[in-house]
Amino acid sequence: PAGSRGTCLLHLFQIKSQQSEVTRVLDGKNIKYELVDISQDNALREEMRTRSGNPKAIPPQIFNGDHYCGDYELFVEAVEQNTLQEFLKLA
Repeated sequence: PAGSRGTCLLHLFQIKSQQSEVTRVLDGKNIKYELVDISQDNALREEMRTRSGNPKAIPPQIFNGDHYCGDYELFVEAVEQNTLQEFLKLA
């Protein structure tokens, strides 16, 4: 149905805008990162979900090496509370 397609597109747009916000903040603070595109790779998507401990996790999920930092909402919270270094496990 057309309605579900619209929702899916909106959802993808939301993920993309959240990813852009994360990269904008990291770039502004000169924090190096690697983007992993899971959109075309089910194995990478499953790995992200396993590593985050959430079988329904959606991007962006943030990791520092093998350490899971959190999702977009936790990232934004850390930025607002000025605890980004701790969130990213850099402090």
